[in-house]
Amino acid sequence: MKAVQKYDKKGIEKNNVPLLLNFSCMENKISYSESANCFEIKESRPKFLILGCGASAVALFLLIFTPRFVSVVTLIGALLAFVGFVMIYKAFHIKILLRINQEGTWTTKHGLIFWSQINDYSFDSVSKSAVLTLHCQPPYESVLIDLSMSTLKNITQVTDAITHHSDNKFIKNKTPQ
Repeated sequence: MKAVQKYDKKGIEKNNVPLLLNFSCMENKISYSESANCFEIKESRPKFLILGCGASAVALFLLIFTPRFVSVVTLIGALLAFVGFVMIYKAFHIKILLRINQEGTWTTKHGLIFWSQINDYSFDSVSKSAVLTLHCQPPYESVLIDLSMSTLKNITQVTDAITHHSDNKFIKNKTPQ
């Protein structure tokens, strides 16, 4: 185990905490911090709030103005209300989608993938959604990371972070320009 230095919001050292890997980043949606030396992308709170409130409003309208209690419209309204509540719940429980540091990339699903296991990467656009594909060695083969509900504004942020952190590992971008 290696001792990791924790910093408060002003960058002042708090204490040494034993952790397996250094993944302490600042609390921004997309953050790059020199002290923690990592880049992370989180889920977008406003997107989940807008979708959740919209679905809840439509559900409320359907449930209030349905003449019969048992009908298909009531069932659709209840389903939309459930989806709306799930989206609002997710808006207040944001998780990290991707974290890039000197050791490799980290996702919630796959954990840490070291730079030595990654051959190359590409961005695929599926109906206006950015999907990062990491082409790896076995056991991973290819890892798909959906960045559609993230706070990512431009994919060049991820490309720059990968080239910065994977220095001299010969990881190439296969995205067609």
